[in-house]
Amino acid sequence: MNGLRAIIICLVVTCAAVVSPAAVAQPAGPLTPNWSVLPVPAAAPPVTVSDLAARGPDEAWATGYEHAADGLRPMLYRWDGTAWSRDTSFPGAAELGWLGKVQFVGEDVWIFHNREGAGEILRRSADGWSAVPLPRTLWTYQDFAAVPGAAWVVGEDDTGLRVLRYDGSGWTTQATPDGVLFLMGITARSAADAWAWADTSTGTTVLRWDGTAWRDAKVPLPPDSNVHTMLLEPSGRITIGGSQYTDGVSRTYLMTFNGHAWRTGYPPLGDTYTGGMVRGPDGALWLPVRSDRAFQSKYARVDGSRTSFSHGPERTNAIDVKPSVLARAGSALLSFGTVEIYGSKPNLMSERLGG
Repeated sequence: MNGLRAIIICLVVTCAAVVSPAAVAQPAGPLTPNWSVLPVPAAAPPVTVSDLAARGPDEAWATGYEHAADGLRPMLYRWDGTAWSRDTSFPGAAELGWLGKVQFVGEDVWIFHNREGAGEILRRSADGWSAVPLPRTLWTYQDFAAVPGAAWVVGEDDTGLRVLRYDGSGWTTQATPDGVLFLMGITARSAADAWAWADTSTGTTVLRWDGTAWRDAKVPLPPDSNVHTMLLEPSGRITIGGSQYTDGVSRTYLMTFNGHAWRTGYPPLGDTYTGGMVRGPDGALWLPVRSDRAFQSKYARVDGSRTSFSHGPERTNAIDVKPSVLARAGSALLSFGTVEIYGSKPNLMSERLGG
């Protein structure tokens, strides 16, 4: 009997070793929903936040613009792993304009810049800042994406839709399929693999650049829906977030492509705008949502069919706390947005989870 007991104990120990986290590579465990405040140097209120991107725990960039008396002024902040600081060393920092999406291309940082109406790409390398001007001025600069070997800017001019592609040496104008009226956003995984979501004569459509041409990607979007964002992940997984309209009511949907098929879900997010959604270090999707408390931010965590919520720290005299973008920074999540304190105009806020 003692011999049988010893055998059973050995089997239990062996099984535990086989399934040990040290033996199997997995995403980090669920983040404890304990957000902390990160001080941000004040800007000239009111302010608007455009984007937030992180390369790791020690480098993140947040962009936007101030609403000055004479027009919009670009706004750029850097996180160094310890604190946020404002960067005013880039070309055109003192001129009218605004900053948009941030992209990491190799060791460099690329940022879209509207500089007094003219578009350009700011690039920060080990040698400092430089700028790549667009070949033409557009009426509207809708979105920007950059990867090693290519960058895209989409918008409109007096002739209509424009898709501009930069290959490192020059710009070309790309054609889109018939019926495409407007490109609302663009993202890319490589120079030969880019995706865009478009307004067409038949509704919202997802397009894909395969290195030769833009084509309809045949994504089965929900009827009467639009797209807010697309997450392209190194594993090949794609996640689309958007809104579907039914009987005049909007509800958020999430679509995931696992490499073989698309799956659509409707988490309990109401009509949340999913543009700030990211894949967290714990493998779940995270996004800021409209808070039910004026003095605290609110975030949603979507892990398969399960959705949970957490609040940020309480802020004294706050009447509107609005994180608008999220980024994964190593084992932590960073948020960036605005907070309105009673008696003042909205200014900047940032919070961190984990790390």
